[in-house]
Amino acid sequence: MDIVKNLVLYQIVKSRKFSVGDKIIFNENTITGQYEKVYNTKFIIGDLRIADIFYNLKQNKKLFKKNIKQIGYLSDNYDLLLRELALEKIRKQFYPNLPSRLHCMYLSFLKETAINNFETSKEKHLQVVAVRLNGKIFKSGDFSLDRNGGSFKDYETMAHDYWSQTNIPDEDIKEVLFEGVAEIIEIIKER
Repeated sequence: MDIVKNLVLYQIVKSRKFSVGDKIIFNENTITGQYEKVYNTKFIIGDLRIADIFYNLKQNKKLFKKNIKQIGYLSDNYDLLLRELALEKIRKQFYPNLPSRLHCMYLSFLKETAINNFETSKEKHLQVVAVRLNGKIFKSGDFSLDRNGGSFKDYETMAHDYWSQTNIPDEDIKEVLFEGVAEIIEIIKER
């Protein structure tokens, strides 16, 4: 973890539209998109749990076929939920000084990386913004946080490996987590 003052990094904005001058505080009380996904996703379609659709597939064949993409999305989200809860548990127990993935801003270290990810993304309403940061950051290297369908214990092991990363050379930084005050200083690209 590093304490930073006036560090400029880059973010791909997915869920809101920023303007130059906007200031956002990220701390343990900040509700982010990642937090919402983990704590507020419901694993139901209509009034049926996904599991119930499968348990009674003969009865629910039409519902299954109609919602196959939604079922896949929710199943993937369940794996995300396990991973993120394990990461947060291990962070709180062993690395409490590091930014929480559930309450932080995710950033790219390099402008080129943010622009490339923006240009290859299929999502709508995106911006690439330059952000001035005052607070603390955690730099992650080329570390895979793949959702692999593993157990909670598997994800806890992954979490220890993730949080114990130190001294990542700048050219190897893949993700930066930030807590503190972020100010939008430039809109680089948007659609």
